[in-house]
Amino acid sequence: MPLIMVRIPKRIAKQWVLRHEKDGLDEYKISIFLKLQYELQNYESTPEHMLLFTMHFQKRGGQPMKASFWVRERKINDVVELILIRAHAERL
Repeated sequence: MPLIMVRIPKRIAKQWVLRHEKDGLDEYKISIFLKLQYELQNYESTPEHMLLFTMHFQKRGGQPMKASFWVRERKINDVVELILIRAHAERL
């Protein structure tokens, strides 16, 4: 099994993740989610050669939400690097 690393660029961390931290999402939860879903192969491939992950969660007030993460996969020997490119959250 290859080593899986998740990288969240500063631009996304400062903009998108900071905005949704109050909803219960932070960099740690997102990276663990992406790593586990990648290991389980629970994602879709997009025409842009990215991987699309979908996460369902609840805001602190109980509102059900859906977050989509577009990730670029880069393989180097026995290391897989997942780079978060874009994220979007919406109410269900």
